[in-house]
Amino acid sequence: MENKLHIINLEAINLPEFKEVRGKDWINYGEKNLWPEKLVELLQTSAIHGTAIQAKLDAVIGEGIMEIGDLPVNTNGETLNDIYDKIAYDYITFGGYSLNIIWNRGGDAIAEIYHLPFNKVRSGKLNEDDRVTQYYFSSNWANVRKYVPKEYPAYNPMDTRGDKASQILYYYDYSPASDVYPLPTYMGAVNDIELDSRISKFHNANISNGMSPSIFINMPNGEPTPEEQRDLYRGIVDSFTGENNAGRVFLSFSDGAELAPQVTTVPSANDSYYVVLEERISSRILTAHRITSPILVGIRDGSGLGNNADEIETAYTHFMSTVIEPIQKSLSKSLGKITKQMGMDTPIVVIPSTIDFNKNITGEL
Repeated sequence: MENKLHIINLEAINLPEFKEVRGKDWINYGEKNLWPEKLVELLQTSAIHGTAIQAKLDAVIGEGIMEIGDLPVNTNGETLNDIYDKIAYDYITFGGYSLNIIWNRGGDAIAEIYHLPFNKVRSGKLNEDDRVTQYYFSSNWANVRKYVPKEYPAYNPMDTRGDKASQILYYYDYSPASDVYPLPTYMGAVNDIELDSRISKFHNANISNGMSPSIFINMPNGEPTPEEQRDLYRGIVDSFTGENNAGRVFLSFSDGAELAPQVTTVPSANDSYYVVLEERISSRILTAHRITSPILVGIRDGSGLGNNADEIETAYTHFMSTVIEPIQKSLSKSLGKITKQMGMDTPIVVIPSTIDFNKNITGEL
């Protein structure tokens, strides 16, 4: 085993750096310009984080936009509700959203709006007035040679004709941390979200390779050839590892006790440690999402919450007023400026979801 042992350092996720790179027209969005893709990965691999995002999204969308929600806004047949649903998802996940704004031939009104996935848009560099005048879109920022970024002018209702008729509206809330890119509101828990994903993979690997951390077998009857060692190893692994092989019997024959296989049990990790760790991770993730009651995302805890409809309603009302309504206000205000330039003077008002708390005391809201 000499020179065969390696130590792997698992580094924590740090704040992404937004910096200019020589020879590139855009500003890098985190390490290798792929920070948004990391957020997508976290969304897909952490169950509690994904559930929190979905719970917030469902509440923000509600029953749709009142009166004008079903009006078409582009030639693809998408309605204002379709666009709102998508930008709400991006805003909650990334901290911002982007739209492709198409002006009419006269340049005096918006003809169409299209959603652009926020993770596929990058900011151009700041000009002398500290403003971004260009944005870039690529369907795959990990391979810009194949998927060449396309340049678009930034949204500007004062310059809408000719090659400026197709613009990108890149929206996010003000933050002193950056002039070009946002950070998600749950940024303080990204390491816990990553840890949640790793623990899930760890337990999965532990089951798939169930014997490797718990049993050590030594064969004291000489050293077989490398090929014989590989065959023996494969035979043991195929016969005894994995969840489907649990409980199988290991039978051995030997010529004398000194030649019998030596089987040593390796003590397993403290299971209670992972239980406490997972509880801590869940608590920190929900706190970062400002979800004060786990019951709101279908998680029952030992507090007793969930057996009383009044308690659930109180938690949900607090969640709506402190988390959801500010998001709706930000989205409605920014999107409303666009719809007004499309001739829709009706303000964007989201119809709240109707919930029967007495019917949902099981925690399934």
